[in-house]
Amino acid sequence: MTNSTHGPAWKSGYDEFMNKLYAGDCEHCSRNYRYSLWHSGFGESAYAYCDTCGMLATCSYRRFFPATMPPSSSNYQVIDEAWEPLLASCPCGGSFRANASPRCPHCNQPLSAEHATAHIEKNSRVIGKGWRWQRNWTGIYCMAVEDPVRPGTLRQVLDPFARPWEAPKRSPLMRLTQMLSFSR
Repeated sequence: MTNSTHGPAWKSGYDEFMNKLYAGDCEHCSRNYRYSLWHSGFGESAYAYCDTCGMLATCSYRRFFPATMPPSSSNYQVIDEAWEPLLASCPCGGSFRANASPRCPHCNQPLSAEHATAHIEKNSRVIGKGWRWQRNWTGIYCMAVEDPVRPGTLRQVLDPFARPWEAPKRSPLMRLTQMLSFSR
């Protein structure tokens, strides 16, 4: 069950650079698109892109994750491949994958992180302070592209897990142990 198939072009808790839509250009069709760049650490999330349409899926660490979830090798970047089967399908029918990338909303070709460097760094207000774009779609920054059908909204889904999880149930033995505990 997904919480949202389209997010607004802003997100609370991010600095001004992460809140705005900026212009980029596709290296395949040369058309402009609008995007928002997000810092996964500030958003306390991991992410993946749809392998068909390039929609961004963010998985919040603020929500409850069950003990049965595969551990993540690193936080605040692209998801581990072991998480892929736990994610619902994208609304377009594609799958959220660790090795996918954002796509041009016009020609649907995968966007190059190297090519995007020019417009991401040009649009950054912190470039003069030593910040540089990571030049990949797997690091701490992720990019949501504007939906061309619904201007002002981003191609994003929040917490796209295939099924909502419940808190782990306590075993009867655990309850009995707690009832007979003399340490209270």
